[in-house]
Amino acid sequence: MEKFPLDVTYHPDRILTPLKRVGRKGAGEFEPISWNQALEEVSVKLKGLITAYGAESVLPFGYAGTQGLIQGSVMSNRFFARMGSSLLGATICGSTAVAGNTLVNGQTLGVLPEDILHSKYIVLWGTNTLHSNVHLWPLIQQSRRAGARLIVIDPFESATARASDWHIQPMPGTDVALALGIMYVIIKEKLHDTDYIEKHTLGFEELERHVAGYDPETVSQICDLPVSAIKAFAREYARGRPSLIRILVGMEHNRNGGDAFRAVSMLPSLTGAWREHGGGLMHMTYELAGQALNYERVNLHESMRKGESRTINMVELGKALTSAGTDPPVKALFVYNTNPVVTMPNQNLVRQGMEQEELLTVVLEHFITDTAKYADYIFPATTQLEHWDVVDSWGQTYINLNQPAIPARGESRPNSEFFRLLAEKMGYTEAAFREEDLEIAKSIFQTDHPYMEGVTFEYLRQHGWARYKVPEPWLPHREGNFGTTSGKCEFYNPGLAVQGVGPLPEYKKVPYSQTQIENFPLQLLTIKSTRWFLNSSHANVSRLQKAEGAPALDISRADAEQRGIADGDKIRVFNENGEMLVPARIGNRTRKGVVCLPQGFWPSLLEGGSSANALTNDWLADLGGGSALQDTRVEVEKS
Repeated sequence: MEKFPLDVTYHPDRILTPLKRVGRKGAGEFEPISWNQALEEVSVKLKGLITAYGAESVLPFGYAGTQGLIQGSVMSNRFFARMGSSLLGATICGSTAVAGNTLVNGQTLGVLPEDILHSKYIVLWGTNTLHSNVHLWPLIQQSRRAGARLIVIDPFESATARASDWHIQPMPGTDVALALGIMYVIIKEKLHDTDYIEKHTLGFEELERHVAGYDPETVSQICDLPVSAIKAFAREYARGRPSLIRILVGMEHNRNGGDAFRAVSMLPSLTGAWREHGGGLMHMTYELAGQALNYERVNLHESMRKGESRTINMVELGKALTSAGTDPPVKALFVYNTNPVVTMPNQNLVRQGMEQEELLTVVLEHFITDTAKYADYIFPATTQLEHWDVVDSWGQTYINLNQPAIPARGESRPNSEFFRLLAEKMGYTEAAFREEDLEIAKSIFQTDHPYMEGVTFEYLRQHGWARYKVPEPWLPHREGNFGTTSGKCEFYNPGLAVQGVGPLPEYKKVPYSQTQIENFPLQLLTIKSTRWFLNSSHANVSRLQKAEGAPALDISRADAEQRGIADGDKIRVFNENGEMLVPARIGNRTRKGVVCLPQGFWPSLLEGGSSANALTNDWLADLGGGSALQDTRVEVEKS
């Protein structure tokens, strides 16, 4: 963070004036234009498209780039709600995980990060904590020094797995079977907490009958794990008190992702782990902000939308832009706080859609990213050092006030200001568009929730950050109090049938075609394994590129030898979606039949002009509309 000013704010490549495209889409050729002229041209074109095709022909495409409430979405949501545009299903990260956990526990908020210091048996399931959850790692290490045992469950040998006491390495997409197999052993050997189950859960008898089909021998075949490992882990977990499972998003990106989270989320209630301080399930913490802050101010846009609008899933951006079945067609795309050409699956289909001359594309950015190259207009956005914002978190217990430290450089302006100015050009006269960022920031703290006792705007303006005043000790489910309608952990829920969801989680084979199985025999994992940048942020900074090094394909020795590939060979990874050229890295970080690529690299900076998402599919997971991109199959050959 100390180098953020040089890496972003003062980077020589930073955009400091509005730009208008002068070359073909994707070429990255632009000329400067004034703010007023650019806004005028965008508004005229936008009004024409809305008249011809309707407001739903406009698609906002914003995500979590600023991690702030104001610059993230407050004013943009008001703008698009007033317009009546299409809605964006922002599902690429966390939606499947949240859906699965919520079906069981009614919420994602569980054990708080600091309380891991009380845990004695820590399971990191589908999370590379060392690289993508770094603020938690020191607490884990402190707990280990006090005697805690650390187990990592991950198909890939991540940096976190290497640092663990025990790495359990199932086949990708089989986590739900593993969790159900663990339940089988716990119940069979009477290691479950019958008192907690009776008082605070629903459907144990149905669950017991269901897991009878997931005995260790069956699960061993599905997960390709030793029977002894499945039994040993189940026993250790049930007896390791307090036991904690930390889940994030690693196991959600497949057809069984939602059911995997359902199954894993049941385990603490099965063993009664919630009874103890530091025991239970640790997932998201964003619900603290949702409860504590004045979210009516954040969500003012909900009262501005008149009528229903369709939702377009961001995972299917390429389909939405290219399919003749998209009615009305997407004719205008606004991109902010994200870089979809890099981060969305089926990269080449996304590019194909964005190449269309008739698609009005407006991008708010710091740099000419691989997405911005397809823009008709680019508007220079401010960085964290130059604007007001309120920053909550998905993974910790603190609230932050982001104050501008310097004047905005060049002609850059906050995202919120862009949408205010464009609203004026569009003739939107509502008072909501005249609110300034500082006014909005102050109003977000107008709350009397006990979590915010003493945490006022004035306090944060002086101190910058504060911890929510949560009760101590934090034992959210010692006496049940789950967020479900019943108030109990719901192992079994027959009412889910109306949503097309089974009453119990189950493992299902991925329906690959025979052609896919024969032509593309390797399963591809694309994961957050980079250390120096995350998703696509900072991947253009030369010092970070040098520190990270070039991407490589991790492949098992058996698969490499079968294809005549030596360590370091340049190889071609390919399937029906696209291809990528990378060196091979042979070792035991992946299993036979599985290869792995890091995600986040900009394709324009790589040989061949493709990154990992040129290969991934845009299938959807079983719950929450998330991506099943880890169900991608590929073949590998020497280049």
